[in-house]
Amino acid sequence: MATSEKASTEYLEEVTIRLQAQGFAVHPLESKDINVTHDGKPLCRVNSRGGLGYFKENAAGKEMVLDQVRDIVKTTREYMTLMEQAPPLEAEGLGEGYQLLADFNGTVLAGYKTRLGVQFITWDWTHNRTSLWQGHYFGPHGLGGYKSAKRDFAVRSGLLPSSALFTPEQLTEVYRSIYETLGGDYPITDERRKLLESAAKQIEDGVPDLGERIDVSNVEEIRV
Repeated sequence: MATSEKASTEYLEEVTIRLQAQGFAVHPLESKDINVTHDGKPLCRVNSRGGLGYFKENAAGKEMVLDQVRDIVKTTREYMTLMEQAPPLEAEGLGEGYQLLADFNGTVLAGYKTRLGVQFITWDWTHNRTSLWQGHYFGPHGLGGYKSAKRDFAVRSGLLPSSALFTPEQLTEVYRSIYETLGGDYPITDERRKLLESAAKQIEDGVPDLGERIDVSNVEEIRV
């Protein structure tokens, strides 16, 4: 199998895993593209380059669902392209199959393909960059693994101070507070409403399991 064909096949296999993990039904086609089904109806088609086309008659009123699919398709394309282009990560005691996605200031971000999807790990170099230690593992389940690993790498390597990033738990509570404000009786200006709505959208994009976290937060609040 040619390199480009192999990469396309691996991308579609990976995006299928990610979509199925979010409850979508995925059907391979003879063209090697995949159809994505929602509520028993074809919603959209994904090709091997990460392109997405939707079935207009079935997509009406499902903008949020389509946004979720787009995020999965885009994010998976991003890290699978990195995996394809990345050199092997070599270190004492480390097995084969690890790809070096980023290396900065003594910290590395690596990817490792498993049958459940790509797993991501951050490590620090030690012993004159011959060994790795203090591994932080993310995934392979869900897109949150990749996004969380990137955040972890940025902080561990010093690219960003930890104080510059909110934790998913903090963002969940900010999100809840935004919608309590938007749904309340207190009058707010149109400008402020737009800013709050855009902030909420940013949080939705940045916290893949936001819905689950909100459910947990609601349950915990009821128990208090």
